[in-house]
Amino acid sequence: MSAPATGPEAPGTSVRPTGRHRREAADAPPGPDTAVRPAPSEPEPEPEPATDLPLPPSVARWVVLAAVLVCSACGLVYELALVALGGQLRADPVAETSVVLSVMVFAMGLGALAAKPFHARPAEAFAHVEAALAVVGGTSVPVVHAAAQGPGLYRPAMIAVCLATGMLVGAEIPLLMTLVQRIRRQDAGHAVADLFAADYVGALAGGLLFPFLLLPALGQTGTTAVVGGTNALVGTGVVLWLFRADLGARARARVCALVGAALLVLAAVAAYGPAPAAATRKADAAKCSYSCSTGA
Repeated sequence: MSAPATGPEAPGTSVRPTGRHRREAADAPPGPDTAVRPAPSEPEPEPEPATDLPLPPSVARWVVLAAVLVCSACGLVYELALVALGGQLRADPVAETSVVLSVMVFAMGLGALAAKPFHARPAEAFAHVEAALAVVGGTSVPVVHAAAQGPGLYRPAMIAVCLATGMLVGAEIPLLMTLVQRIRRQDAGHAVADLFAADYVGALAGGLLFPFLLLPALGQTGTTAVVGGTNALVGTGVVLWLFRADLGARARARVCALVGAALLVLAAVAAYGPAPAAATRKADAAKCSYSCSTGA
């Protein structure tokens, strides 16, 4: 009677790997069928919901949405002021409108991307954005008008101002989205819907206030300066009031210093900045829209 087959070729038998075999398998390079799993990346830390708000979360959320409305109205006023000024300074208002709108919308996308690194401290970042936007938007008309007096300076100045204004406006919504989520966690789709609803209502308000109230009363230079001051006070006021616990003493001091400097600059522009006659709607009636008080 023959002995049963032994060894690795024997059917029905299993070979337990020795320590040497385990080391060789570990040192062997991965084969084509071996899947190499990448190391899992750690998610970015998200700001925790605020627990020390001066108002109930539901009320605080409405305050932030009201700030979104005001900031949106201010942003559209800056845009309309540049469109109106370009149409007055150049012979082709359609081309000027297209340049201003396209450059600003493009810059808004850049600003939204540039705001991503600041989501860890959205309150201070939003306050800085609002102070900078108040200065850039509030001085946009006199800056472009002054550049138009020099040869070849109008177009670079207009594009630069549109880029700076658009980037700052574009950075607002991502930071505000983070602040809203700091107040109370909610579905991202619902939060985006609320923010954009307030944003569009603010755009409607700014679009109607500019030609029918602000421009006839204040002119372009005065309008942008007053709107810039409103932008700075509302934007930073919400941060210093609702989210003051997120700011240290030095951060609050920085925000207050920036707002104070912005208001001083805007006051100087409103008092001494150039105010072209056409921009104040008191010059040639042919350059005035149908909403002018002269009936042009």
